[in-house]
Amino acid sequence: MPLPTDQQEPQQVQAQNPAEAFWTFNPFALVQPGDPWYCDLESHLDKLHYGVQGQLGRRLLPSLSGPKFVQVGLVGHGGTGKTTLVRRVAADLKNGMATVFVDATATLDRADFRFAEVLLVIVEAVVNGLEAADTRIPDHEAELVRSWFSEELLSATHRKQILGSVETEAAAGGGIPLIAKLAAKITAQLKSDNEYRLEIRRRAERDPEDLIRRVNMLLDAATKALKTPRLVVVLDNLEKIEDREMVDRAVLRRADELSRLRCHLVLFLAPADQYAPVTIQASQAFDVVYLPVLPIREKGDGPDHLDPKALGAVRDLLERRADLAKVFDDSDAAVQQIARCSGGRIRDIFHLARHACELADPDRVSIQHLRIAAQRLRGERVTAIRPGQWARLAQIHREKQVANDPANDGHLLLHSHVLSYDGEPWWDVHPLVRLDDRFEEEWKKLSPLAR
Repeated sequence: MPLPTDQQEPQQVQAQNPAEAFWTFNPFALVQPGDPWYCDLESHLDKLHYGVQGQLGRRLLPSLSGPKFVQVGLVGHGGTGKTTLVRRVAADLKNGMATVFVDATATLDRADFRFAEVLLVIVEAVVNGLEAADTRIPDHEAELVRSWFSEELLSATHRKQILGSVETEAAAGGGIPLIAKLAAKITAQLKSDNEYRLEIRRRAERDPEDLIRRVNMLLDAATKALKTPRLVVVLDNLEKIEDREMVDRAVLRRADELSRLRCHLVLFLAPADQYAPVTIQASQAFDVVYLPVLPIREKGDGPDHLDPKALGAVRDLLERRADLAKVFDDSDAAVQQIARCSGGRIRDIFHLARHACELADPDRVSIQHLRIAAQRLRGERVTAIRPGQWARLAQIHREKQVANDPANDGHLLLHSHVLSYDGEPWWDVHPLVRLDDRFEEEWKKLSPLAR
């Protein structure tokens, strides 16, 4: 029988057994506000520890006394729900803003990108957004954007080699669909090390003022065409790029230039950019909003303490995707174990539950399954820890503080081996890391009084 040509989108159903829950607990499922799986975490938690939604929304709302355009650094670990949070704020403000997402890990060369490339992928995303909305911009602006892509960024020789028939079509017909093709062709060259990328960079960077002016020309036209008072560009997944020195050079150090873009800008930044920066601290470059992990405990609580409100949030998060009584043999104990081992990191909540479902199927998930899942996940995560960092992890667990040390504390924050909690703020070692014998050895070396 032939395979179907179209893949059906997964349905957001509530799983009735571990086999189904393996799929509904997918840690990477994209959930929108209003979806069956969407969980409003802030409805369970105190604003003191997790009041992020209002902070971001307040910055994006217009104000007579505020700036026309804002640049917000949303600081948080990967897997803490930043994308879902922005989508929720965008849904709440949908009549007053149009949102364009730029996936930094997909559009930029994660090993080598510069400021000009950040602007070019923003332009491509906005053009793609116009095309998806079937929206035109005036012919004059369209022609200026087309000529910038096809003539200003490429030499005549490279234009012929890279663009081929697309440039001919664009010259003849114009319009957003063809501009989108031009943008895609050019930005694709920025992800590989070749002569075209060197030429595009050279031409784009020769006059930063002109580059920003041309980008703003498109942003103004897009805002007008979309009939929205605010265009919000979200630089998603920027916090997942390993080389924070490159992010520092291409984004944080260019904050003044980014502030001149005629749109709101939300940039996803890593906790290391704020607490262990390479050169520029995130809050010195942008207005910063912090998204911590779920507040499963407070700084003075013991490592096994679980806050009842945070437990309620974890249960709601899981229950929307699975009938817990049918998936776990003791749902209360399971929720507690998952909350404790995840440290409050949302993606790890799903990773742990999913691992355990895979181990248990066809039986219901037991606490033992969850313990084995935690050890397996520990083994996957700690491979990024450098040999000399185990002693530092023990110190952080004792002090609940991190230092401005990009090579060590910055590295541990970037890989979520150390988690950021709100309140003072304070930090602690991820519970999965604390399961490792190497951590236990270093912890025992600290004197009982020091611990």
